Amino acid sequence: MRLTEYRALLIDCDEVLVDRDSAIWTALQPLLENHGESPEKNQVLAEFDEVLQALYPRFGELGFSGLLCFAHRQLAERWKLKVSWEEGMSFARSAAAWTLFEDAPGAMLYLRKFYRLLVLGDRDAEDRGALCERLGIEPEDFISLASDPLHDTVWLKANDLDAQAILQVTRPGARPAKVGAVCLICRNPDNPPKPCAGQYCINSMADLVAQHQLSLRC
Repeated sequence: MRLTEYRALLIDCDEVLVDRDSAIWTALQPLLENHGESPEKNQVLAEFDEVLQALYPRFGELGFSGLLCFAHRQLAERWKLKVSWEEGMSFARSAAAWTLFEDAPGAMLYLRKFYRLLVLGDRDAEDRGALCERLGIEPEDFISLASDPLHDTVWLKANDLDAQAILQVTRPGARPAKVGAVCLICRNPDNPPKPCAGQYCINSMADLVAQHQLSLRC
């Protein structure tokens, strides 16, 4: 399908729209100040993601802030550092202030003229409304990572959508695509995926807008 033929975009919230990695790195600085060494940013983020993903089966019990708090604590234990629960919760609540990539608001404003925009991510209930407002989407279009909308026939029928008409906009390595087309956003142009594992491989949401405008002219 051509880019202009999809009816909806299923967009990853973190690291496509929200600069999660930079925010995590900044919020971990108080912990890293007590680290005996000076680990590289990529190493720290990889370790954080490892402990966070291991906790995700407890999402229903802990919620998003709980996951972040426990991940902070487990990371400290891995590094043999002592932290308080207050420090963990302060780290977790930093999620409410995670910033959008500079190109995200304008791209979302443009793309919603042509597609239904669905955002895949997790936030606590008290943070979700403000984030949806910043992204320019309705709260019901913010979909939990625990969901699998492309395989949910009831959800697809209720929303008058077909999985093949939804383009997934994600980042390299986020999750394997089991159905439908994929647009990979690689915001690190120095480390592009080779070969491209999606139908489209571009560097930013601004590039997606440019590609759509090009498709309109073809």
